[in-house]
Amino acid sequence: MKLYSYLQKRRRSRGQVLILAVVAVVILAVAVVVLFDLQRIIRGKVRVMSGIDAAALTGATWQKHSLNLIGELNMVKACDVLISDAVYGIGRQPGDFMKVNVQKGDDPAVVQAALDQARKELEQLKSAADMLTEMQVRIAFVGPMIGFAAAQQAAMNNGLPVNYNCSQYMLDLYKAVMDDDLYGNPQIAPQVYYGYAWRMPYAGMIRNIIGGIDEQTAGGVAVGTSVEHIGMPRLYTDPPTKPNFVAYLQLKVIFEAIAANDWCLLQALLEADYAGKWWGNIKIDENKKFLGGSEILPIHVEYMTGQEVFDFADNAGYLDDAIRRKENRPEQVFKLNQFYDRSDPVYDSGNINWSDPDMKFNPLPQITWAVFSDRWRSYQNAGISKEEWERYLRSQFRPGADYYSGALSYFSVQVPNYNTLSRKFNISSRFSTSFEKSSGSEAYRSMRKNVRSAKVSQENMGSASIRFNATAKPFGNLVAENGTVHFPFAAQMVLPVFDKVALIPVALERSYGVSMEDRAWIIYLTKFLPALGQVDEIDATEYIMRKDHFTLVKNAGYIDLIKKLTDPRWRQVGIDWLNAEATGYDEFDEAGNFIRHVTTSINRDHCLDWCSGGGGYRTGPGELH
Repeated sequence: MKLYSYLQKRRRSRGQVLILAVVAVVILAVAVVVLFDLQRIIRGKVRVMSGIDAAALTGATWQKHSLNLIGELNMVKACDVLISDAVYGIGRQPGDFMKVNVQKGDDPAVVQAALDQARKELEQLKSAADMLTEMQVRIAFVGPMIGFAAAQQAAMNNGLPVNYNCSQYMLDLYKAVMDDDLYGNPQIAPQVYYGYAWRMPYAGMIRNIIGGIDEQTAGGVAVGTSVEHIGMPRLYTDPPTKPNFVAYLQLKVIFEAIAANDWCLLQALLEADYAGKWWGNIKIDENKKFLGGSEILPIHVEYMTGQEVFDFADNAGYLDDAIRRKENRPEQVFKLNQFYDRSDPVYDSGNINWSDPDMKFNPLPQITWAVFSDRWRSYQNAGISKEEWERYLRSQFRPGADYYSGALSYFSVQVPNYNTLSRKFNISSRFSTSFEKSSGSEAYRSMRKNVRSAKVSQENMGSASIRFNATAKPFGNLVAENGTVHFPFAAQMVLPVFDKVALIPVALERSYGVSMEDRAWIIYLTKFLPALGQVDEIDATEYIMRKDHFTLVKNAGYIDLIKKLTDPRWRQVGIDWLNAEATGYDEFDEAGNFIRHVTTSINRDHCLDWCSGGGGYRTGPGELH
């Protein structure tokens, strides 16, 4: 009987090892799939990040070259090179060029002949300087466009494919440049700018980059940048609304916040009134600012004629600093004011000015200089806290580097979300659902519910793509004789002082315009919002928009997210969370009896906090690269 019982137990226990083995194999298979997905995602992200970084650095490098070339031409104008070098069509000695070689008592005909010759030489100098100005304008168009094309090649060399949306944006820009009523309208953009007929060459460069002028052949653009071009609608409401809804509706980060239930970012919108036509009467003020250079990776250089520009740069010692930086320059190059005084040998009335010491014309008032626009400014003037940012950077800002650059190389791209095996078979959701059911934690289940809700909202706005971006800029500075470091734009005049490029956090400096890579967002801004201003109901925009445009915006989820914002129950959830306790403590008497609970802060108080490594909180930037 004992033997029989033993055998019966053996039979009942058979297969238990097999069950454990099957479970182990399943767990191992899941682990292999997860690890495979993980390395695939990491490789893909590294490839895209390397490509976008390479594009930003390449664009900034060409911006640096463009600024330095323009600065070199300013130096040629400011020095005797323009007069003494035959390559500019003059080839004379500054000592006798534009000089009226006469004496008091000379025959009037001789005096007039000498005066006419000096004036002719002054006109010759002005023509040569104008030729250099035209070259500067050409560089302002061509340099950034070469940088944009080179950035595409750098991105493709890192494995990024051609991006359809970016290519289509470039195609739309080409059509706008070729539009005689827009870029061809002299009232909007001068067709000849400082001697350069820019429009057709500009269109040609765009066409060459995209490789064609129709939707079937357009391609060649892998990563996009932000562009603010002529004709782009700038929207406002008349009369203004409170809050300024149209301003918020033009911020993509607001839609991302709605999708993710980011109550902190939405504070100003949660308690607003959404009755009736709450967005107001949206009006269009088209961008009509002609940059005088490429709108793609612009360097924001302007032009100014007169002696004041030279005097400002010279009196502060900035010209001398630029001359010292070049090998053998101090021995070979001399400023024009070393050869020409500030008076002319003839008065405005036409009479000879015999009191002019050198009897030579002053050329400086006739010269046009390339100068920095107001986009170049210090962080302080741009409202950026240098001290706050230095808490996150690896080191402090170098002297003269804390400035908001007018030459910013920003690139971004949206790539398809990674189609992993775990996503395909919904492995993570199955395991998490099982764990959630078995978990007794109400807090955990609530958290999972919120995560799923945010995920669904994000999917509604087209989160099948992941966005990567990077920003770089050229750096330079001016150094006074006493060693003081100044911003490169302190001289007003563009000088060849840019010596490096570097990546910067994308949240540190703003790139103006719209990003090429999100065509749905572009159509939303340029077509949907202007249409919204013409109707009283959101859904009515469908009947006044092109069908393909409305479908694109609708499928991207922007319309649904606007409607979600108007849901009072959803907003109340956010208001309740913002006003909920974040930190607090209980008070007890000496006997240990509970007295009261004290709230020290609510969630709203910590909206700008980052958890610090040593505990506690600190304010942080909204986006980092």
